Amino acid sequence: MHNFNITGLEPAAKELKSASSYAVLAPLDNFVIELALHSINPSLVNDIFIVSQEIESFFDSSFSQALNSAYEKNRVHPFSLSSSTQQYNAQHINKNIIKEISAYKRLNKALVLIHFNTAQINSVDDISLKVIMRDYYTFAQKTGVTLLFLISGPDVANYRFLFRRLNKYLDGLMFVDNDSAVRVLEYDYWRHSRGILASEQFQLSIDNHQLIVQEALNNKNKTLQESGFTDEDEVWLVQNVVPEGTKLPAHYKSLKDNNELFDKGPKVEAATLIFSVTRYTDLSLLGKQCFELRKNCGRWLKLVIQNVDGVIRHQDECLLLTLGVNLILYSSTEPSRLLSQVQSIQGFQYTRPLPPSVEHVLKYTENTFSKGYLPFNEFTKQVEVHSDSAVNLGVSGVLVKLELLPRIDPIHPLHLFHIKREGDVFSIAENTVYLYLHACRENDVNNAIKHLFKLTTSDFFAQQNVISDHFYIQQECKQLRRFYTGKKLVDFSKQLSENESYKFEPDMPESIIDDLEAPELINKGRADAKPFTMKLKGNV
Repeated sequence: MHNFNITGLEPAAKELKSASSYAVLAPLDNFVIELALHSINPSLVNDIFIVSQEIESFFDSSFSQALNSAYEKNRVHPFSLSSSTQQYNAQHINKNIIKEISAYKRLNKALVLIHFNTAQINSVDDISLKVIMRDYYTFAQKTGVTLLFLISGPDVANYRFLFRRLNKYLDGLMFVDNDSAVRVLEYDYWRHSRGILASEQFQLSIDNHQLIVQEALNNKNKTLQESGFTDEDEVWLVQNVVPEGTKLPAHYKSLKDNNELFDKGPKVEAATLIFSVTRYTDLSLLGKQCFELRKNCGRWLKLVIQNVDGVIRHQDECLLLTLGVNLILYSSTEPSRLLSQVQSIQGFQYTRPLPPSVEHVLKYTENTFSKGYLPFNEFTKQVEVHSDSAVNLGVSGVLVKLELLPRIDPIHPLHLFHIKREGDVFSIAENTVYLYLHACRENDVNNAIKHLFKLTTSDFFAQQNVISDHFYIQQECKQLRRFYTGKKLVDFSKQLSENESYKFEPDMPESIIDDLEAPELINKGRADAKPFTMKLKGNV
């Protein structure tokens, strides 16, 4: 019998019965693919059938070792759905999938993975989807296969409610998501050999290419306790959070700096702590302090950050929220608004999952250190890495497509890109420049381009298209890499090497050192100067 090879997962949640069909939904392809790869047991000798438009993603993942091993033993049968299949309706496609797989002999106890993204089934109405799932249910019952129906896409949440109503044809429904750098499995219902598992959540982390359970939340047995703490109305803040002389309520108390406030944290239970961020604040240290307070002091403690005169970028905001902060306020927040914002979070718990450690979160920021021009194939792979890191940090990201005007030599606009931020990369394929802006919201794209492109973009580019959803960004990269496989693209790395002059070089050029060692010029005479007499008119 098949099961999910996930360390720490309950036996009932692991189980995948024969002659059964399950649905797994997720907003991104890699979420469902990685989970499906954990269903492949190296010790079993059953055949594996995979149907997907992104078939290469199953074999190229860091979790693909068991699948590749089975493929070498001729146990894996992959079927790639080409883009031309989209001209047929979904019922026709799925009937042919079932017909094709049914032609194989060793189907009993085989594992069948059917993967669609929401764009491929968005034209299917409720009645048609019910017919499709009924056909797969009949197929599983007749052949004895274990069928995993994988659905991914940005609007997959809409299908979750629809699939709940199809429990007559499904033995299980699971939703996979990512929150605060933690993978979350949400079981709506899951039939197993001893009964039914329902309304369960499991928090997972990734260790050495293996999903491991961090925490299990049983929503059915979890009671909603009310806050009855005596210090819930107390607010402790750093003294520079509000202007000097501001009159505050009696339960507001000030401390000297962030370190004193951090020391105060373990002595309270449900109070509110307001930290200050100035231009001199070490944000990494502040993030670690907030994480330690959240981890050791519980979820009733309120952690607020007030930006006084510092710079908290979008990625810093998401990092702090991931590490346990409830609320971030800005320099424009007036004292009266601060009071109402603090009041709005009192009485509530911090409900987001907490990552295992600060290092676990920071490793995703290390994936975004590359910047500047990259060869196109390397660019698409790096954008996927950046996008995956952004998903784990809750950070936005955009892929901008800039189509060149006719008769524009690509090297000229490429020279005008002046990339300074880590995570911002660009490349070119044929007549289109591709630019990925990490930690950038869609409404900030035009301002960002003005800062990194030296001239007006309309002088070089005919049009600009922006992709802001991480699902479509990753889809675009995969499709581009597939389209340009085997085609020769010009690499401008050498021509653009001179465009890296803005990068910091710790070693001083020899010419400058020679000039410093030369004797000082002491001759004050000016051969080309002529004396000029100035006279003032009138009395001064």
